[in-house]
Amino acid sequence: MRTVWTVPPNIAQTLLESPEIQMFLTSNELPDTADDPRQRLAEFTHALGELARNIGRTFGSVDAANRELFGGSAGKVPVSLRLTVLRALVTQVDDRAPTPQPLPEPVVEQLGAYVYALVDPRDRSILYVGTGRANRIFTLVWTALGETQKLADAGEKAPPGTPETEGALRRIRAVYSSGYSVEHFVVADALHPATDPEHTADATAQAVIAALALLEPHRGEYVLTNLAGATEDSEADRTAVPIAELVRQYSAQAAPELPTPCVVLRINEAKSASPGAVRDLASRGWPAGTAARGIDGLPIIVVADNIVRGAYRATGWEAASRTEENGGTILYRFVGEADDDLEKQFVDTRLTPDRLGLKRWPSHGWAPRLTRALPRPVARPKAPRP
Repeated sequence: MRTVWTVPPNIAQTLLESPEIQMFLTSNELPDTADDPRQRLAEFTHALGELARNIGRTFGSVDAANRELFGGSAGKVPVSLRLTVLRALVTQVDDRAPTPQPLPEPVVEQLGAYVYALVDPRDRSILYVGTGRANRIFTLVWTALGETQKLADAGEKAPPGTPETEGALRRIRAVYSSGYSVEHFVVADALHPATDPEHTADATAQAVIAALALLEPHRGEYVLTNLAGATEDSEADRTAVPIAELVRQYSAQAAPELPTPCVVLRINEAKSASPGAVRDLASRGWPAGTAARGIDGLPIIVVADNIVRGAYRATGWEAASRTEENGGTILYRFVGEADDDLEKQFVDTRLTPDRLGLKRWPSHGWAPRLTRALPRPVARPKAPRP
């Protein structure tokens, strides 16, 4: 374990929750503090400004942190406040977080050519965007930390020594020195040669939107208006995916034959949820008709990003809410718990909508299969000839 001093993104909240900072602001009991509360507030505001400009930075010693954060502000930040702030920033970290292992060959084949982004978890900033195939997404991290064996095992070479590369390597080393690890996201994958300029432009725009979405605060109104009104159907095209999630998807075996009858619930929020949280998400209201509700022990399968996340049996139904559309349709939630046999068969397998005869998952997430007959895709009307 090592001791480091890291400026967190929520530095203002961190300091205001510190009893020592509260004492500094409300009294002059700490050594070397001004009698005037307005002066103490001004000193704290100045210190907070210095810290805000250094969010995400980590220092290996108290002297380095003091010098870099307050070296140019002698006289404006008293010693007592400096020491109080530094005590609030100190953390214990492991010597180094582990780095990714090379990708399995089946995953490499399905990824194809891709665009990736590396994220600094300390301040949620994007530190690098690149393109590649196979394990190119990991080469900067392996190079920065001297893991030449992983480079060789993956058949990759260290990136050329450009100013951009050197800047990325320094930033990556700082992340791992802080006890954190770089986060790897795929912005766009399975890219193919474009047939026309419009196709290229659209693919580029989608990649840019997905990368910028990583910077969104995800609370309140989106800064990037392209994300406003995003639905589950459009979310996949607008969101960067952690490489670990793509490995899970591309490594998953195809789900076995679905039981008939059954219902598949598409709940994208379940992809990062615990088993208990998946069950809670499945407890929302669904447009379950009389036929589905009348089946004793109806299998319920929860899917997120085409991966099965949970499997249950409905032992009953209860009214949950009423919609405002179509005269107020009643939505029902099912009663029932996880089914061990169904979980062993289906959880972590890959289930796509075509297995139910669908082109895509319904926007409401309710996809029943009550008979073996699959629905026919709706034929699109042909355009009239000129």
